[in-house]
Amino acid sequence: MSRPLRKDYRTADFEQLSRMIKEHPLMKEPGAEQQHLHKLRTPEYRTKCVMRASLDDIALGINLYKLQLDTPMSPTLEEPNYLKEPASSARSAHSARPPATPFIKVLLRKSPIVVLFERRSMTALADTEEGRQVMEDNRKYDELLSGTDKTRRTVDADTQTMTALMKSRLVNTERLTTTQMGSYVSNFEMYDTYTDLEKSTTSVQVQGEKKMEITTYHVGGVDQFVGINSLPGFRLALMLTMRILASNVFEPQQRRYRNMAPPDPLAEDVKFKYRLGLLWRLSPPSSDPKVHQAVSDMSFCPSNGDIMAVAYGVYSHGKVSKLPRSGWVYVWNIKNPVNPERRYHYQVPVVTVEFSPTQPQLLAIGLHNGGVEVRDISGQDLPPLAVSQRSSSPHFEPVTAIKWIYFEGDVGCRNPHITPFLATSQAGAVTKYRVINSPNMLELEQQRLQRAEGELEGIPIERQPPAASLLANRHPQCLEIVLDPVQADIYYVLTDEGTLYKCSTNYPLQHLELRQVHDGPAACMEFSPWSPRMYLTCGSDWCIRIWLAGILLPIVTLQHHLSPVHCARWSRTHSTILVSLSRSTVDIWDLRNSTMKPVSSTVIDADIFYTTFKFTHCGRSLAVGNEAGNLLMLSLEDMPFPPHFQYKQLKRAIFKALSMQPDLRKQVKSVGYFGYPGGTKQTRA
Repeated sequence: MSRPLRKDYRTADFEQLSRMIKEHPLMKEPGAEQQHLHKLRTPEYRTKCVMRASLDDIALGINLYKLQLDTPMSPTLEEPNYLKEPASSARSAHSARPPATPFIKVLLRKSPIVVLFERRSMTALADTEEGRQVMEDNRKYDELLSGTDKTRRTVDADTQTMTALMKSRLVNTERLTTTQMGSYVSNFEMYDTYTDLEKSTTSVQVQGEKKMEITTYHVGGVDQFVGINSLPGFRLALMLTMRILASNVFEPQQRRYRNMAPPDPLAEDVKFKYRLGLLWRLSPPSSDPKVHQAVSDMSFCPSNGDIMAVAYGVYSHGKVSKLPRSGWVYVWNIKNPVNPERRYHYQVPVVTVEFSPTQPQLLAIGLHNGGVEVRDISGQDLPPLAVSQRSSSPHFEPVTAIKWIYFEGDVGCRNPHITPFLATSQAGAVTKYRVINSPNMLELEQQRLQRAEGELEGIPIERQPPAASLLANRHPQCLEIVLDPVQADIYYVLTDEGTLYKCSTNYPLQHLELRQVHDGPAACMEFSPWSPRMYLTCGSDWCIRIWLAGILLPIVTLQHHLSPVHCARWSRTHSTILVSLSRSTVDIWDLRNSTMKPVSSTVIDADIFYTTFKFTHCGRSLAVGNEAGNLLMLSLEDMPFPPHFQYKQLKRAIFKALSMQPDLRKQVKSVGYFGYPGGTKQTRA
């Protein structure tokens, strides 16, 4: 409870404080100049007592003021007479209001920044004269402070400094000095100069009908551009420059190829149109339309999906009166869809190409004369790594397909990671090639197929017996070879009779199983990415058939166009979608919707027949070749979203397609689970 205040309590203290305030310099009568400044101030500012003081001074003054006014009197001392008052006065003091504590309003203002010390850091290049001088100064400074008593105590601490973005000295160039000099040139020298320019100026065709004039200069009758173009550094710089220039034109298409903007599953206007969009068109080797340069085969690099090899040769012999004497293999990169980065020219048409899955820089090439080459595409103008020997080759017919295989403990090759490969030919032979420590490959005939006789498993057909047994006609033509996705030693061969041979590398010179899959040449075969027991085949009988291991008849047959089906492949993103290629259309089938007709048919360049196609690694784009030598890169647009359980979706679609065939449906059901272990997708290349 507070002590009662008397009337004359600390009257002397307040009088002393008032006297000190009146005697303060700020309370004196201002001069003329100060009165003028006082008029310019605001009314609020005039009533304030302004003092310049720091925060420490203000805090100290407040504490001293409290000590002077709030210090209680000692109880041992006797109060003076002037502080004593009667009891009536004391009673009235109880009801009196205590005096308010003086209030001081402090206004804080930002003071200007005072720089006490500043030392800018300076750097210099170590390999310059200035840098060497700085290093010498630093060394002398360390020597001066190397003593015990001279060691300066330093502390490392992090601080935030302003970053000065300055140009590096390495990008500066020396100033060019120009001088004026006079020279004499006669009319004869001018005439010879302009004549030489006319001879060295040529017109180069760029992107179809556009032409550009290029002038090269001759020194001593020698074209300098030829020598410069042969330098590896110049060719590498030219390739990188062309990539940058091509990205200015094809950047949206390249971003779509890389799937940088996938479709949004939460979009409101989602429509499933199964549409194919053209990204770009790779030009043929020759601009002459009379030259036979059909896209016969293509292969994507296993380790880099941006790189693909394309074989140019002859696909259909119906319009070819004479076999052309030229063939090409181009290695394209999507970073430059205008010009190939590797070119290989041959004197015969090229039929097939295939990258090695273990050594992605190796490319196996099959020729029309039966020759086989293996090239290393990592360097420019490198000779073939290995070639087949013509004298020891078992056949001279065109090589139709190549597949690299893998053997445990394979020895005898130059590199243990370089695996052998199998090659099929139109002579009915399957040959195994191995790269050894020699410029020639080691060849071994793995299989020699014989023509089928009698009734076979599969679809029933009427087989006419041959009129005469001819030596040139007793072997069927091998058109395709496919490796088994699970068993490394099993492979399948398709022939022009429509038969499917199941063979093993462990049992040469004999096949394990024979089945009739088409009533005509069988062109393509592929296993489902979600089932090692389900595969499709297509052929010249206008049909696409889906087979299941353990069942003799096809479970699903697709037929729409009255034309041969050149190629058919499963989608990499949807288990129920497959794409087929006929002469003039690219068809997309969805087993969930219908097995009677495709969900979409795309026609690009209707007057040019298609040859083959392949999916990219991601499965959202495909490359389609035609007989004119053009390679069309198409993207799958407005496609359904991939289901989470791909195998269940595939199984449901198969049973839906077999709803009208109870016997076949019962056989498929008896097979049981036909997917990969764990329901995963195939990862083998």
